[in-house]
Amino acid sequence: MAKILITGATGFIGSWLVKNLIKNGEHIIAHGSSDESINNFKKNLENENLSFEKLEFWRQNFLEQEWIFPDFSQIKNVIHCAAATKVREGIIENYDRYFSLNVQATKKIAKKAIENAVSHFVHLSTGQVFGIPGSFPIKEDTPKNPINLYGTTKLIGEYVVKSLGILGLNYTIVRPFSIYGEGHYNIISIIMDKINHNDILTIYGDGTQSRAFLHVNDICSAIGLILNNKECYSEDYNLSGLREYSINDLVKIISNKLNKEPRIVYKESDVNELTRNIADLSKIKKLGFTVKESLEDFINQLN
Repeated sequence: MAKILITGATGFIGSWLVKNLIKNGEHIIAHGSSDESINNFKKNLENENLSFEKLEFWRQNFLEQEWIFPDFSQIKNVIHCAAATKVREGIIENYDRYFSLNVQATKKIAKKAIENAVSHFVHLSTGQVFGIPGSFPIKEDTPKNPINLYGTTKLIGEYVVKSLGILGLNYTIVRPFSIYGEGHYNIISIIMDKINHNDILTIYGDGTQSRAFLHVNDICSAIGLILNNKECYSEDYNLSGLREYSINDLVKIISNKLNKEPRIVYKESDVNELTRNIADLSKIKKLGFTVKESLEDFINQLN
Protein backbone atom coordinates (compact mmCIF):
# COMPACT_ATOMS: atom_id res chain seq x y z
CA MET A 1 0.00 0.00 0.00
CA ALA A 2 1.39 3.41 -1.00
CA LYS A 3 1.90 5.66 2.01
CA ILE A 4 2.77 9.28 2.75
CA LEU A 5 5.41 9.95 5.40
CA ILE A 6 4.99 13.26 7.24
CA THR A 7 7.92 14.26 9.43
CA GLY A 8 7.12 16.60 12.30
CA ALA A 9 3.56 15.27 12.17
CA THR A 10 2.95 16.13 15.83
CA GLY A 11 3.87 19.78 15.16
CA PHE A 12 1.47 22.45 13.98
CA ILE A 13 1.56 22.22 10.17
CA GLY A 14 2.33 18.51 10.22
CA SER A 15 -0.67 17.69 12.41
CA TRP A 16 -3.06 19.63 10.17
CA LEU A 17 -1.65 17.86 7.11
CA VAL A 18 -2.21 14.47 8.76
CA LYS A 19 -5.84 15.35 9.50
CA ASN A 20 -6.47 16.67 5.99
CA LEU A 21 -4.88 13.68 4.27
CA ILE A 22 -6.65 11.14 6.51
CA LYS A 23 -9.96 12.71 5.47
CA ASN A 24 -8.86 12.28 1.84
CA GLY A 25 -8.36 8.56 2.44
CA GLU A 26 -4.54 8.56 2.34
CA HIS A 27 -2.45 6.09 4.34
CA ILE A 28 -0.14 8.13 6.58
CA ILE A 29 3.04 7.43 8.52
CA ALA A 30 3.15 10.22 11.11
CA HIS A 31 6.53 11.02 12.62
CA GLY A 32 6.94 12.31 16.16
CA SER A 33 10.11 12.90 18.15
CA SER A 34 8.89 11.29 21.40
CA ASP A 35 6.28 8.92 22.83
CA GLU A 36 4.77 11.87 24.69
CA SER A 37 4.25 13.97 21.54
CA ILE A 38 2.76 11.01 19.68
CA ASN A 39 0.40 10.12 22.56
CA ASN A 40 -0.77 13.72 22.81
CA PHE A 41 -1.40 13.78 19.07
CA LYS A 42 -3.37 10.51 19.26
CA LYS A 43 -5.60 12.07 21.92
CA ASN A 44 -6.22 15.10 19.69
CA LEU A 45 -7.19 12.83 16.81
CA GLU A 46 -9.53 10.84 19.07
CA ASN A 47 -11.16 14.07 20.24
CA GLU A 48 -11.89 14.90 16.59
CA ASN A 49 -13.24 11.38 15.94
CA LEU A 50 -10.67 10.72 13.22
CA SER A 51 -9.98 7.14 12.19
CA PHE A 52 -6.66 5.45 12.93
CA GLU A 53 -7.34 2.79 10.29
CA LYS A 54 -4.87 4.26 7.78
CA LEU A 55 -2.49 5.84 10.27
CA GLU A 56 0.74 4.54 11.75
CA PHE A 57 3.45 6.26 13.75
CA TRP A 58 7.22 6.55 13.57
CA ARG A 59 8.91 7.64 16.78
CA GLN A 60 12.37 9.00 16.13
CA ASN A 61 14.27 11.81 17.80
CA PHE A 62 16.28 13.28 14.92
CA LEU A 63 18.96 14.39 17.40
CA GLU A 64 19.74 10.78 18.28
CA GLN A 65 22.84 9.24 16.72
CA GLU A 66 21.11 6.13 15.39
CA TRP A 67 17.86 6.16 13.43
CA ILE A 68 15.48 3.27 12.84
CA PHE A 69 13.55 4.09 9.67
CA PRO A 70 10.09 2.83 8.75
CA ASP A 71 9.74 0.62 5.66
CA PHE A 72 10.49 3.07 2.84
CA SER A 73 9.56 0.54 0.14
CA GLN A 74 5.90 1.40 0.78
CA ILE A 75 6.36 5.18 0.95
CA LYS A 76 5.38 7.07 -2.20
CA ASN A 77 5.69 10.64 -0.85
CA VAL A 78 7.51 12.46 1.94
CA ILE A 79 6.36 15.79 3.36
CA HIS A 80 9.23 17.04 5.50
CA CYS A 81 7.89 19.41 8.17
CA ALA A 82 10.20 18.59 11.10
CA ALA A 83 12.48 21.50 12.03
CA ALA A 84 13.71 23.84 14.75
CA THR A 85 11.57 26.88 13.95
CA LYS A 86 11.66 29.57 16.64
CA VAL A 87 13.54 32.69 15.56
CA ARG A 88 14.12 33.91 19.11
CA GLU A 89 15.68 30.58 20.17
CA GLY A 90 18.24 30.74 17.37
CA ILE A 91 21.17 31.65 19.62
CA ILE A 92 24.68 30.23 19.96
CA GLU A 93 23.62 27.85 22.74
CA ASN A 94 21.15 26.23 20.32
CA TYR A 95 23.39 26.27 17.26
CA ASP A 96 24.05 22.50 17.18
CA ARG A 97 20.33 21.72 17.58
CA TYR A 98 19.28 24.04 14.73
CA PHE A 99 22.00 22.73 12.42
CA SER A 100 21.24 19.10 13.28
CA LEU A 101 17.48 19.40 12.74
CA ASN A 102 17.33 21.84 9.83
CA VAL A 103 20.34 20.62 7.85
CA GLN A 104 21.61 17.20 8.85
CA ALA A 105 18.20 15.59 9.46
CA THR A 106 16.94 17.05 6.18
CA LYS A 107 19.90 15.46 4.39
CA LYS A 108 19.25 12.10 6.04
CA ILE A 109 15.54 12.02 5.17
CA ALA A 110 15.98 13.32 1.60
CA LYS A 111 18.84 10.90 0.92
CA LYS A 112 16.72 8.02 2.19
CA ALA A 113 13.93 9.19 -0.13
CA ILE A 114 16.12 9.17 -3.24
CA GLU A 115 17.67 5.82 -2.33
CA ASN A 116 14.19 4.31 -2.16
CA ALA A 117 12.80 6.02 -5.28
CA VAL A 118 10.18 8.05 -3.40
CA SER A 119 7.93 9.71 -5.99
CA HIS A 120 7.84 13.20 -4.48
CA PHE A 121 9.70 14.91 -1.63
CA VAL A 122 7.97 18.09 -0.42
CA HIS A 123 10.25 20.17 1.79
CA LEU A 124 8.79 22.86 4.06
CA SER A 125 11.16 25.78 4.36
CA THR A 126 10.35 29.34 5.46
CA GLY A 127 10.07 32.93 4.24
CA GLN A 128 12.83 33.71 6.73
CA VAL A 129 15.39 32.58 4.11
CA PHE A 130 14.98 35.93 2.29
CA GLY A 131 15.99 38.15 5.20
CA ILE A 132 15.22 41.80 4.44
CA PRO A 133 14.99 42.15 0.64
CA GLY A 134 15.10 45.39 -1.32
CA SER A 135 11.52 45.12 -2.56
CA PHE A 136 8.17 43.57 -1.68
CA PRO A 137 6.21 41.37 -2.13
CA ILE A 138 8.86 38.65 -2.12
CA LYS A 139 9.14 36.47 -5.23
CA GLU A 140 10.68 33.02 -5.44
CA ASP A 141 13.72 34.43 -7.26
CA THR A 142 14.27 37.27 -4.78
CA PRO A 143 17.87 37.04 -3.46
CA LYS A 144 18.10 35.07 -0.23
CA ASN A 145 20.07 36.72 2.58
CA PRO A 146 18.80 35.34 5.92
CA ILE A 147 19.52 37.42 9.01
CA ASN A 148 19.04 34.82 11.76
CA LEU A 149 20.05 31.25 12.57
CA TYR A 150 16.63 29.82 11.76
CA GLY A 151 16.54 31.34 8.27
CA THR A 152 20.18 30.46 7.60
CA THR A 153 19.89 26.78 8.55
CA LYS A 154 16.64 26.45 6.61
CA LEU A 155 18.32 27.91 3.54
CA ILE A 156 21.17 25.41 3.86
CA GLY A 157 18.49 22.72 4.12
CA GLU A 158 17.02 23.96 0.83
CA TYR A 159 20.44 23.61 -0.83
CA VAL A 160 20.75 20.08 0.56
CA VAL A 161 17.42 19.13 -1.04
CA LYS A 162 18.38 20.81 -4.33
CA SER A 163 21.72 18.98 -4.37
CA LEU A 164 19.84 15.68 -4.19
CA GLY A 165 17.50 16.97 -6.89
CA ILE A 166 20.52 17.14 -9.18
CA LEU A 167 20.97 13.43 -8.46
CA GLY A 168 17.36 12.57 -9.30
CA LEU A 169 15.18 13.46 -6.28
CA ASN A 170 11.76 14.78 -7.32
CA TYR A 171 11.40 17.61 -4.83
CA THR A 172 9.39 20.77 -4.25
CA ILE A 173 10.25 23.50 -1.75
CA VAL A 174 7.36 25.26 0.00
CA ARG A 175 7.97 28.42 2.03
CA PRO A 176 5.18 29.38 4.45
CA PHE A 177 5.84 32.89 5.73
CA SER A 178 3.70 33.54 8.83
CA ILE A 179 1.25 30.90 9.97
CA TYR A 180 -1.79 30.97 12.22
CA GLY A 181 -4.62 28.65 13.14
CA GLU A 182 -6.28 26.80 15.99
CA GLY A 183 -3.71 25.10 18.22
CA HIS A 184 -0.78 27.31 17.26
CA TYR A 185 0.83 29.31 20.06
CA ASN A 186 2.15 32.33 18.18
CA ILE A 187 2.11 36.13 18.35
CA ILE A 188 -1.71 36.20 18.09
CA SER A 189 -2.28 33.87 21.05
CA ILE A 190 0.50 35.54 23.05
CA ILE A 191 -1.10 38.97 22.64
CA MET A 192 -4.54 37.57 23.51
CA ASP A 193 -3.28 35.79 26.63
CA LYS A 194 -1.40 38.84 27.89
CA ILE A 195 -4.34 41.22 27.39
CA ASN A 196 -6.87 38.74 28.80
CA HIS A 197 -4.83 38.30 31.99
CA ASN A 198 -3.85 41.98 32.30
CA ASP A 199 -0.20 40.96 32.03
CA ILE A 200 2.59 43.12 30.64
CA LEU A 201 2.82 42.65 26.87
CA THR A 202 6.43 42.99 25.72
CA ILE A 203 6.78 44.12 22.11
CA TYR A 204 10.25 43.87 20.63
CA GLY A 205 11.11 46.87 18.46
CA ASP A 206 8.51 49.56 17.85
CA GLY A 207 5.69 47.24 16.80
CA THR A 208 5.64 48.38 13.17
CA GLN A 209 7.20 45.13 11.92
CA SER A 210 4.55 43.38 9.82
CA ARG A 211 3.55 39.93 8.62
CA ALA A 212 1.10 38.64 6.00
CA PHE A 213 -0.41 35.81 8.04
CA LEU A 214 -1.69 32.67 6.29
CA HIS A 215 -4.06 30.14 7.88
CA VAL A 216 -2.75 26.58 8.15
CA ASN A 217 -5.79 25.34 6.20
CA ASP A 218 -4.63 27.41 3.23
CA ILE A 219 -1.14 25.91 3.57
CA CYS A 220 -2.64 22.41 3.49
CA SER A 221 -4.62 23.36 0.37
CA ALA A 222 -1.46 24.60 -1.34
CA ILE A 223 0.42 21.40 -0.51
CA GLY A 224 -2.54 19.43 -1.84
CA LEU A 225 -2.13 21.19 -5.19
CA ILE A 226 1.62 20.51 -5.20
CA LEU A 227 1.78 16.89 -4.05
CA ASN A 228 2.27 14.44 -6.97
CA ASN A 229 2.07 17.32 -9.46
CA LYS A 230 4.95 16.81 -11.89
CA GLU A 231 4.70 20.48 -12.88
CA CYS A 232 5.98 21.24 -9.36
CA TYR A 233 9.09 19.05 -9.47
CA SER A 234 12.32 21.06 -8.87
CA GLU A 235 10.22 24.16 -8.13
CA ASP A 236 9.80 26.40 -5.09
CA TYR A 237 6.69 28.25 -3.93
CA ASN A 238 6.24 31.13 -1.50
CA LEU A 239 3.11 31.20 0.66
CA SER A 240 1.72 34.10 2.66
CA GLY A 241 -1.51 35.93 3.30
CA LEU A 242 -2.70 38.80 1.11
CA ARG A 243 -2.52 41.61 3.65
CA GLU A 244 0.18 42.73 6.08
CA TYR A 245 -0.60 43.31 9.75
CA SER A 246 1.86 45.05 12.04
CA ILE A 247 2.25 43.94 15.65
CA ASN A 248 0.56 47.20 16.64
CA ASP A 249 -2.34 46.33 14.29
CA LEU A 250 -2.75 42.95 15.95
CA VAL A 251 -2.73 44.49 19.43
CA LYS A 252 -5.45 46.93 18.37
CA ILE A 253 -7.65 44.26 16.75
CA ILE A 254 -7.33 41.90 19.73
CA SER A 255 -7.77 44.59 22.41
CA ASN A 256 -10.90 45.83 20.60
CA LYS A 257 -12.28 42.29 20.51
CA LEU A 258 -11.60 41.80 24.23
CA ASN A 259 -12.63 45.35 25.08
CA LYS A 260 -9.52 45.70 27.22
CA GLU A 261 -6.59 48.09 27.18
CA PRO A 262 -3.22 46.37 26.76
CA ARG A 263 -0.29 47.02 29.13
CA ILE A 264 2.54 47.40 26.64
CA VAL A 265 6.29 47.61 27.18
CA TYR A 266 8.47 48.17 24.12
CA LYS A 267 11.89 46.55 24.27
CA GLU A 268 14.84 46.41 21.92
CA SER A 269 15.09 43.04 20.22
CA ASP A 270 18.08 40.87 21.07
CA VAL A 271 17.87 38.82 17.83
CA ASN A 272 17.66 39.80 14.17
CA GLU A 273 14.03 39.88 13.10
CA LEU A 274 12.31 40.70 9.83
CA THR A 275 10.64 44.06 9.34
CA ARG A 276 8.20 42.77 6.70
CA ASN A 277 7.28 39.36 5.31
CA ILE A 278 4.78 39.17 2.45
CA ALA A 279 4.97 36.89 -0.59
CA ASP A 280 4.14 37.40 -4.24
CA LEU A 281 1.60 34.61 -4.82
CA SER A 282 1.66 34.73 -8.63
CA LYS A 283 3.45 31.41 -8.99
CA ILE A 284 1.31 29.34 -6.61
CA LYS A 285 -1.86 30.92 -8.03
CA LYS A 286 -1.05 29.35 -11.39
CA LEU A 287 -1.79 26.00 -9.74
CA GLY A 288 -5.25 27.26 -8.75
CA PHE A 289 -4.39 28.40 -5.24
CA THR A 290 -6.47 31.07 -3.50
CA VAL A 291 -6.33 32.41 0.05
CA LYS A 292 -9.65 31.52 1.68
CA GLU A 293 -9.22 32.20 5.39
CA SER A 294 -9.47 35.63 7.06
CA LEU A 295 -7.19 36.57 9.97
CA GLU A 296 -9.66 39.06 11.43
CA ASP A 297 -12.53 36.55 11.25
CA PHE A 298 -10.29 34.02 13.03
CA ILE A 299 -9.45 36.48 15.82
CA ASN A 300 -13.07 37.52 16.24
CA GLN A 301 -14.13 33.90 16.69
CA LEU A 302 -11.59 33.22 19.45
CA ASN A 303 -12.82 32.95 23.04
